[in-house]
Amino acid sequence: MLFRPALPEDGPHIAALVAAAAPSFGAKEYSEDTVALVAVDAGAVVGWIEGVLDGAYTGPGAPVPPPHGYVLALVVDAGWRRQGVGTGLLDAFVAEARDVGCRWVFLFPDEGKDVEGRVRFFERAGFEAVNDPGEQWPAMGRRTHDAR
Repeated sequence: MLFRPALPEDGPHIAALVAAAAPSFGAKEYSEDTVALVAVDAGAVVGWIEGVLDGAYTGPGAPVPPPHGYVLALVVDAGWRRQGVGTGLLDAFVAEARDVGCRWVFLFPDEGKDVEGRVRFFERAGFEAVNDPGEQWPAMGRRTHDAR
């Protein structure tokens, strides 16, 4: 399994992956500072993560000042789930964040069906709930210095 930056020619493969594995994702407009990484096996894109490395978590409980990394989207082909692809993509993104000076990476679990399963997955990947009183599903964060 290879984890690498997404290339322009990966675009159609990422779009097909998202359409098949996460059809609820809508088209998003991200800044040019967006970081996209892919997981590739035998030449096929089997996972994708996208985020920014210049964000600022403004909610309560932010453990360090910005810049913060933010995971905006993570999609793994259904046939490749539970094989380390998602965790590998998260680790690669956290390492990128660490390399540019971010000390924390944040994400917001999709609150749709099976949110509990996604929260457990992110916890196993080293993310922890951020103190955010009143939120059922608060932001989750991970220190970059513990990138695996």
